[in-house]
Amino acid sequence: MSQSRYTAFQRHLLFFSTPTTPPRLTFLSALRAAVSLGLDFPVAVVLSFSLRLLYAPLPYIWSPIIVDKIPHSAHRTQLTSASLSKDKSEYTCSELLQLLGSSEAGHGLVKRLIDQGHIVGFWTMTANARTHTVSREDVRRFQQGEWEVPVATRRQGRDDVIPLWRGGPIWAGGHSWAMKKLIGVRVYEVKQQ
Repeated sequence: MSQSRYTAFQRHLLFFSTPTTPPRLTFLSALRAAVSLGLDFPVAVVLSFSLRLLYAPLPYIWSPIIVDKIPHSAHRTQLTSASLSKDKSEYTCSELLQLLGSSEAGHGLVKRLIDQGHIVGFWTMTANARTHTVSREDVRRFQQGEWEVPVATRRQGRDDVIPLWRGGPIWAGGHSWAMKKLIGVRVYEVKQQ
C-alpha cells in the first residue's frame, strides 16, 4: 500500500512501525519511536505495551501488528474534521479536547475516552516545554498523521525537554546516554557548535 493510500491514523502509526513491507508495529519499534519523541523510558514502555493491548488480537499479543490490517473501527481520531482558527497560533490541551468535542460527535463512550487519551498523548509529546502549548502547524500535521518527525527532531537537542510531569526524563543527560547505549536512540543530546 503506498503511503498516500493510508489514512491519517495509519500514517501516524508508520512512525512507530518497522520500515518493512508491510509496516509492522512491534514492541521494540514503538518503544524506540516513543523515546525519540522525548518520553522517559518507563513511560515509553507503558505506551508501547498499550499499543499491543489495543491492536494485537489476543492471544497473539506479542505478534507484530500489521498497520494495514488494523480495522477502521479501531482507528483513533486525528482531528481531521476539526477546523482550525486562522487567528489561533497555539493550542492548550483543553482547547485540543474542545476541538475533539466539536468534531467527533456520535461515537460510543469507550471510543470517545480512548480518543481523548490519544489527544492528551499528542499534546504531552508535542507541546512546548515552556508554554505547554502546541503550535497550529503541529496540529495541522497531526490532522495529516505526520507530526512525529518534526517533534523528534526538536527532541534531539536540549532546548525543548519534556518536563517530568508530562512524561519526560528526570535527568536529560543520563537519559540521553542510557537511550543511546540501550536502544540506539539519540535524544536530548547537547547540540554541537
